[in-house]
Amino acid sequence: MLRHLGYVAMCLTIGSATNRTCRLKNATPERLRELIASNLDELERALRFNVENGVHLYRVSSELIPFASHPINTIPWWDEFADRFARMAAILREGPIRATMHPGQFTVLNSNNPRVVASAIEEIQWHVRLLDALETGPSSKIIIHVGGAFGDKSAAMDRFASVVGDLPESFRKRIVIENDEHVYAIEDVLELSARTGLPVIYDNLHDRIHSGRDDGPGRWLPHAFATWKPEDGVPKVHFSSQADGGRVGAHSDFIDAEEFARYLDMAPRETAFDCMLECKQKDIALFQLRNGLVGSALRKPS
Repeated sequence: MLRHLGYVAMCLTIGSATNRTCRLKNATPERLRELIASNLDELERALRFNVENGVHLYRVSSELIPFASHPINTIPWWDEFADRFARMAAILREGPIRATMHPGQFTVLNSNNPRVVASAIEEIQWHVRLLDALETGPSSKIIIHVGGAFGDKSAAMDRFASVVGDLPESFRKRIVIENDEHVYAIEDVLELSARTGLPVIYDNLHDRIHSGRDDGPGRWLPHAFATWKPEDGVPKVHFSSQADGGRVGAHSDFIDAEEFARYLDMAPRETAFDCMLECKQKDIALFQLRNGLVGSALRKPS
């Protein structure tokens, strides 16, 4: 049963963007402080908007802290901006809003290059620090993909499991893994979940592209949901529609309501879950879909 819909980072209704940055050569401490302050201002605006409009699931931008995992950023931003984080933590509790994050494609824990793995761990580390600064519980997750095959998929999966096993528990309790459209099918991710204990995010569009099938939600959602432990919160999924005329895998501006209705029909009715909408019109698309759901015979999201 659908519980909450969410959107990603930018709040278009109020023009709030939390990803201001600069060139590396201009990343002085003064400039970085200015950018961080501006991004945090915009994040607070977006969170207040979400509370006012009943949005209970939100993905915080991974560009919120410019150069967060780069040596050039030496600012202890979690301390310097502690008052801001405490204020936003209160807003998250008021919502309540479940905050999540999704590091970029270069966060590759199963690389055969130790430097790439070390960089990926540093990237995860600052995401953990941010979610901790926002005083979120373990249901606020960091979503990652498994990575590449590097010529030997079985060995790459072994490396992923090994690296995850060596991560601090504070990292492990935050991380969830998502299927992708090219290398790691939902079956592979479920296998890695069994080996690592990490919960699984099911992405419908990735699955359809990888498998060529349309019945994935009915086949795989029960298995993905079963990987979530009580302390992880309710299961979470990603949903997107293919952009008309776009490259394969490109997200559409809005969500195809009929496709989403079929998805809900295939989802297990006995399990509550949260759904992150991945589409270009962000919060506007969420409200359009939510209004349509409320006005239909479908289950009404809260």
